[in-house]
Amino acid sequence: MTTHYKKSRILGLAFLIQFVTSFSAGVFILPKATGVKAFGAALEIGQIMANVAKNVAFARLNIFIELITAAGVIFLGAMLYSAVRKQHRGLALTAFGLYVMEGVLIAVTKLALYALMVLSQEYVAAGNPVSMEAMAGLAYKLMEFLPKINSVLYCIGGTIFYALLFKTRTVARPLSLWGLLSFQGVFAAGILSLFGAKAPVFLYVPYIPFELFIAIWILVKGINKEIEDK
Repeated sequence: MTTHYKKSRILGLAFLIQFVTSFSAGVFILPKATGVKAFGAALEIGQIMANVAKNVAFARLNIFIELITAAGVIFLGAMLYSAVRKQHRGLALTAFGLYVMEGVLIAVTKLALYALMVLSQEYVAAGNPVSMEAMAGLAYKLMEFLPKINSVLYCIGGTIFYALLFKTRTVARPLSLWGLLSFQGVFAAGILSLFGAKAPVFLYVPYIPFELFIAIWILVKGINKEIEDK
């Protein structure tokens, strides 16, 4: 098995792991824990606390899977850096640094979920005292806000990486262009969210299947060996 073959498969697996863990944790597991559906209506903090107290197993599972996501983001950034660093080392290193920052923030966000989980259990055990809702509300606000920062960091880093992938033809150019353009919708959504506006769902739609598609593409087709060797 050649080094190029191994590198292609590892990069494809990095994309696949990132897609599976982030999608399952955010779309399925966290809503099970909090009762707040993705793109759904907001709930009062007391109701969220009651839901979390009833679904501690889902909260713990979300923390575990998101820690895998955090490591996966950093690993994906390292693999993308390895793929494009010969084209522009400075830009590639900047993008990798942004991916590292995102991975760290994902882990920090899970500390907020853990705090909410503990507070929720105590809240229910104490008979739902209103005095505990303020602290839990702060933890939940952090859970909502930090992913918005993550989104902006990830999109800036991704834009750099996919611009370099497009330029080098490391993967098929239409695929790099899809990633480059779809990141801009997520970036716009992240900026809107940071300023308190509700981002429309259509901004996310082009990107949702992208990581799965590029993972399968790289696993099947590999990356361009001729460009990589330059």
